[in-house]
Amino acid sequence: MLSLKRNINCPRRMAVYAIFDVLDRMGSQYEQAMAGDIKAEANVLGHTSEYAFAVTEQTVNTSILHVSMLRPASGLTEKEKQLAVRYLMDSVLQHIDEVQASE
Repeated sequence: MLSLKRNINCPRRMAVYAIFDVLDRMGSQYEQAMAGDIKAEANVLGHTSEYAFAVTEQTVNTSILHVSMLRPASGLTEKEKQLAVRYLMDSVLQHIDEVQASE
C-alpha cells in the first residue's frame, strides 16, 4: 500500500474538514467519519482509485495527515500511483493553507 504522511500545523478537526472539502470539490464518493479513516473513491489523473485519509492529533494545534492508496485503478504505473497520492496530499495541504490565510 502506497502511503504518505506529513506533519501539519493545524488542529485535527481543521484537517478533517479540509479532506472533506477537497473530496467534495473533486466530486468523490466517500464515507464521512470524524473519527477513524475516511475512505474515498477519487478520480486522479483520469483513473478512479480507492484512498484512505487519516489525521492523528499531536497537540491542540498540530496533527499528522496520512494519505494512502488502498486499491489502485488497474493499469496504473508505480509512478502514477505515487503522483496520485502526492496530488491528494498536496491538495489537502493547499486547502489548509488557504483557510489559514483567510482567518
